[in-house]
Amino acid sequence: MAQYLRNLKKGNRWWFKFSYQNKIYFSKAIYLSKIEAKRAEYLKYEEVSNQARNPSVKPILELLEAINERLDYIKIKKSKAYYRENKRYYSGLYKHFGNRQIEHISKSDITKFLLQMSQKFRQQGKGNYAVNAALRIYKALFQMMIKNHNLDMKNPCVGIDFYPIEKRIKYIPTDQEIKAVKNICDAEERLLIDFIIETGSRISEALRVKGKDIGNGYVVLYTRKSKNSNLIPRKVPCKIKLPELKLEDRLFSRWSDTPRFIEKKVSKLGQHNWSHHNLRHRFASLLSKEGKPLFEIMLLLGHSNLETTQLYLQLIQ
Repeated sequence: MAQYLRNLKKGNRWWFKFSYQNKIYFSKAIYLSKIEAKRAEYLKYEEVSNQARNPSVKPILELLEAINERLDYIKIKKSKAYYRENKRYYSGLYKHFGNRQIEHISKSDITKFLLQMSQKFRQQGKGNYAVNAALRIYKALFQMMIKNHNLDMKNPCVGIDFYPIEKRIKYIPTDQEIKAVKNICDAEERLLIDFIIETGSRISEALRVKGKDIGNGYVVLYTRKSKNSNLIPRKVPCKIKLPELKLEDRLFSRWSDTPRFIEKKVSKLGQHNWSHHNLRHRFASLLSKEGKPLFEIMLLLGHSNLETTQLYLQLIQ
């Protein structure tokens, strides 16, 4: 049994490693001190040895282990943004409950925790969007652990009602605001803005476009609902002039992740906050103003159901 030090960007962290019955057990580098790592190693060793001596006794699953298992799964299966969101909410859960056995976390515990979260956001003048997001994320955590470890427990998040939220209208930038931002953009940035205005694409779809996806008066956009799911194509009209590319060359090769130049320029100009996604709402609302059928708008946006599309439609003067 031994503890080891690892130098990470966030600072020095300790981890442990030991062998029991020819099987290696080790932790992630998460402990702030050698003493903390040694204590965690002792508890893990006791758990492993007790399980070996009493195979009929189910192993103990602590919150930190459950969170790490869930995050490992999300890192492989979902997007980077979704991973970061989950990690943030799980950090709050762990900070509140500590490394408690998950079977000892009750529905009442989760209810009180979410209520405190809601009250905190209300004092900050915020709504309950984050509270409801946390509830969904925690529910998925417990459901996965119950299934993977065959735990004899009920999901403590089941039966908890979502908190009321105030529906917000997505801000749609005016033509003057868009023009002002484009005036301080370079050619590639202007092309990306024009492309989203013209096609209503998600930013991830725009960054995925290659030469082979560009046709005469149209482009083929591909969306992925989760990290390892199949890419789903759809053809949308595109009348703006695009550069000629080789089949496998990306149209917007300058960016590999979501660019943030619009937000920076909007802030510099003192405008109301808007980004790429607001242009997608603008695209949908303009189609509605033109009298396009809702089902057609849904297909152009790449939505799976009409309810989602209806959230995008607003009155543009």
